[in-house]
Amino acid sequence: MALAAQSTPAPHAASWPGLLLVSALAAVPALAALAVFGIIMSPDSPGYVAYAQQITAGQVPSGAALLGESQSPVSLFRTPGYPAVLAALMLLSPGEWRLAAVLLQIVAQAALAASVYACALRLGMGRRLAFAAALLPSIGFAAVVQVVILTDALYAALATGAVVLALQRRMLWAGLALAAAATLREATPVLAFFYLPLALTLPARHLRAAAALLLPPLAVAGGLMAWNAARIGQPVLTTSRQTVMVQAVLPLLKRGLPVYDGSSDFDRIARETVGAGEYGMIDTLHLRLFKEAGMTAPEMAGAATARYWSAWRRFPAAMLTATFNNLRREFFAMPFQPVDTVGALMVYAGWPRPVFDRLNLLWVALRGGSVNAGLWILLDVTTRLVGGALGLLAVAAPLLLRWRRDVVAVWIVCAGFFAVYLPVHIETRYLVPVVPLACLLAALAWPRLTAALVQARWRQPAEALRM
Repeated sequence: MALAAQSTPAPHAASWPGLLLVSALAAVPALAALAVFGIIMSPDSPGYVAYAQQITAGQVPSGAALLGESQSPVSLFRTPGYPAVLAALMLLSPGEWRLAAVLLQIVAQAALAASVYACALRLGMGRRLAFAAALLPSIGFAAVVQVVILTDALYAALATGAVVLALQRRMLWAGLALAAAATLREATPVLAFFYLPLALTLPARHLRAAAALLLPPLAVAGGLMAWNAARIGQPVLTTSRQTVMVQAVLPLLKRGLPVYDGSSDFDRIARETVGAGEYGMIDTLHLRLFKEAGMTAPEMAGAATARYWSAWRRFPAAMLTATFNNLRREFFAMPFQPVDTVGALMVYAGWPRPVFDRLNLLWVALRGGSVNAGLWILLDVTTRLVGGALGLLAVAAPLLLRWRRDVVAVWIVCAGFFAVYLPVHIETRYLVPVVPLACLLAALAWPRLTAALVQARWRQPAEALRM
């Protein structure tokens, strides 16, 4: 279907007091999380810190020393962007670099909220709806990642900010934001292709706009590969595939499908470690491949990737099933999940897992006569329904808005994150960049939906009178 080129509603200007208010309010949930839970170190955080310490010491290894460092050398397994940020903060504030990193992440997300608010007004949205679209993500999973030493908060600010910049027709700045994002997460060059429809929102010069969007992240990826080629003689972007490509086929292994039925050392050791589909055995797989088979991280990544694509050729139905099973219902409710956000904060902080966001346990308590359990169920179900309704509204936004080009382009970016991560591995934190865009789409579609409902309500009595 051809995309309609109908005019958008008249834009509104964002005032500085409004922008400052949105920024301040957006920071409140994360600051509250910081006050209650402190700075959180996740299982992935030490790797970024170790890489940052190598940078500050000027001792990032190369050559045989790098490949022999461990089964997963940190400077190969991770992209260097976030470690470089941490290294700079370590030099600027040696005693408080963790706090500085968290505050930087909070500021980045607050600035993103202000930019989403301004973008919503420019798209013709009313101030109240723009206010809601900008602030709803701040009480979602973004509040979690802002207080964790991880890439997600900064990455989301850049990846979502690129869309906002593109909608303002600042394509080169959007491309530079994606380039910066590519230093934080290796999937960005692939995701960048889903940003290309944003170039069609310009009245002309589509090729120039597409080049401005796509070339910067591809150039960064190429530079990182060239750097690794200079260090180890192999043009790898990262070696994270040694983990995620094994993780992707675990559902097939649990079903007993012979993914690793070859005679190589990799297949043999894979059968002996992850053969039952246990995620916890992936580290053991890497260690044994490193010590027993003498495989380096790039070799493991290559072998794991080859087996992944082989699984798609040999077991396409099983891989499709595994891909669709990765799509969880709670993803659609991410525009409004305050209860899940608090629960996730407690889990990330290492507190006992809460009961208030686990409906199966709450129902048992309610049947036992607990009034509190009933109240928690009411709150949890209500917020999930609201979040789910907003998510479905975002999904339906292109249809409701008659295939408006900018709406379709934003929708495709959101779909791109699912398309890239679902076939391999997806976590809630990977979708943090999508939530502000989903809220923006839902807010844009809301007036059209309410108008259609009102029109249908008045049409029914009129039709009854004619009968």
